Amino acid sequence: MASYNTIKVLVVKYLSADPANPEDGQVWYNSTTGNLRVEGMVLAGSWASGGAVGTARTTASAGTQTANVIFGGQMNNPPYAPLANVEEYNGSSWTAVTALPVAGGNLSGTGTQTAALSFGGYLDISVTNEYDGTNWTAGGNLNTARELLSQNIGTQTAAMGAGGLVRSPEAPTLNSETYNGTAWSEGNNLNTGRYGIAGAGTTSAALAAGGHPSTAVSEEYDGTSWSNVTSRPYAASSAMSSGIQTAALIYGGNPGGAVTTTVSYDGTNWSAESAMASGRSMGGGSAAGTSGSALASTGYSGTGTEEFTGAGTQIKNITTS
Repeated sequence: MASYNTIKVLVVKYLSADPANPEDGQVWYNSTTGNLRVEGMVLAGSWASGGAVGTARTTASAGTQTANVIFGGQMNNPPYAPLANVEEYNGSSWTAVTALPVAGGNLSGTGTQTAALSFGGYLDISVTNEYDGTNWTAGGNLNTARELLSQNIGTQTAAMGAGGLVRSPEAPTLNSETYNGTAWSEGNNLNTGRYGIAGAGTTSAALAAGGHPSTAVSEEYDGTSWSNVTSRPYAASSAMSSGIQTAALIYGGNPGGAVTTTVSYDGTNWSAESAMASGRSMGGGSAAGTSGSALASTGYSGTGTEEFTGAGTQIKNITTS
């Protein structure tokens, strides 16, 4: 009688080392380690600890998981003083660098570590500052002075600030502005006024999710107008973010206390991801990052750094357990 292997033409290769580029589902026997191996075991995304920041605080940020910069913010403890501190991250440790020209809390930011943008702030600040990786220089002022605008939409020369808080009189705004590297221009308003928005994407394909008053409202921008889309799974303001409109990661926030919640968005639907180890809000994200490689740094009640690695596949041993 023919054997199963002969009928199905399924023969496990006998190799002295793992193949260089195995396909998903490929099985082989590694004679050196004595293990039956398979490629394509799916692993969920996860958070891991990173280097500790020098000064724990709320903050704005720019950059990627391995080349990040955080700037300004407020101390986590009384007297909650505004700060001008700036720190850079290399994927392992944080280093203090050139401070902001003026201390500021509730700032917003976007861009990269060597081309970052800081704008708005407490109280009703219209100031914009640009960072080149060494020095800060003044940019054009916002048309509407406010704080807690959306984070992480666009680049230094093509940025967006949506929503925000105006203190006189105190109210969330609908305003949306874009920056061209020189000046801010008014655009079409959000459908729902709010502040502390988690943003992602570009000035022609943006995502604005959540905000305060505590809401799960999410909107997309197509370069002209904002449209309501599927609400985020949890309502919170001041969450951190990374990615683009069709592949975004939103994490943390404050719906009444800092949370560890992490969710991803594919342009249509939201999915739950592994939670952070520490609840945090108003921390640093990764404007130039991706939904599969994000950073969460410091923030209110969160003093360290966590790094997110998205779902992927891995080679594993096949066992009977």
